[in-house]
Amino acid sequence: MRQTILLFAFVCSSGVALLAQNNGARLFLDVPSLFFVAPDVENIGTNLGVGGAVAMNVATHNVVGRVGAGSNFTINPKISDFKESFSYAPFVMAEAGAGMYRSNGDLCAKTKRNAYTVLGKAGARYIFDTSDLRGAEDPIGAMDYNLGVELGYFYIRDVFKNFEVVLDGNYFVKSKTVSATFGFKVFLNLKANR
Repeated sequence: MRQTILLFAFVCSSGVALLAQNNGARLFLDVPSLFFVAPDVENIGTNLGVGGAVAMNVATHNVVGRVGAGSNFTINPKISDFKESFSYAPFVMAEAGAGMYRSNGDLCAKTKRNAYTVLGKAGARYIFDTSDLRGAEDPIGAMDYNLGVELGYFYIRDVFKNFEVVLDGNYFVKSKTVSATFGFKVFLNLKANR
């Protein structure tokens, strides 16, 4: 399992490095990304909550590579004991997407201040299973692969720091579940001229 994670990290970092060599590539740091989450839409009545993440994006206006980490915090409202109903699932992830990552071309904060994102994406996520509250020295978890769609909208107030509303849906191949998130992220354009 660790070899799979290391191989995947190497492939993703190589892809991100190649993308970064493109003169039009930008670096976006999502810090933070906060969202409502339904990790399994089919069982939304028993698994619903909030989540948070940070991610580094290397992108052009049509392609993005992303690595990040976060956690989902969910409850099962059908269980009366809060301690038993509460669960959290930390994860690390890597994704690549294509489509319209930023619709405003190279005119950020000049004339096209409204921008949107429409991406098809694929990636992998390693979800740490904390349901049995094992210590960090004995982690258990699962690698899963996802196919998804990301929709976002933002109004450019500042070339460096902005706020985006995001709707995200993913199909996880191994667990055969569909997840949905809706929330916002603050992103920093690290290549902005300040």
